[in-house]
Amino acid sequence: MIDLDYKVDFSEPIPKMIERLKHEHRDFKSKLLQIEKNSRTNSKQAIEMLADLGKSILRHAVEEEARIMRVIMQNAKDHSEQSIKVMQEHRQIIEFLDKTISQLKNFSQEESANKIKTFVEDSIKHFSEEEEIVFPLALKADSM
Repeated sequence: MIDLDYKVDFSEPIPKMIERLKHEHRDFKSKLLQIEKNSRTNSKQAIEMLADLGKSILRHAVEEEARIMRVIMQNAKDHSEQSIKVMQEHRQIIEFLDKTISQLKNFSQEESANKIKTFVEDSIKHFSEEEEIVFPLALKADSM
């Protein structure tokens, strides 16, 4: 089980937070692509890098759910269905980071690399969905 000793900053303005989260997405994408590349030649190193990055990704997901979804549910609940579906993808991300990573060392290099590749692709798609669906609604909800 991943230990998350982290407190969410509820004083950060939503627009500023969204810009920071977008920046984190770009940073995560860059690191995830590097991990995916490494996984093809050095799965042990890639698994370690992914486990380390996973802590930041989980903190990021907690912030999105605690702050972004909160403002959406308070002020734009009638328009929240797509955003909720996007946020539910955090479950798969958490499952991978919490359970699958520790099992990757039991797979062949190729199997491990394929699982990492799928995780990276799914994560990058998820970041785009948040930026296209969730964040615009949160900004709108924050200004209501």
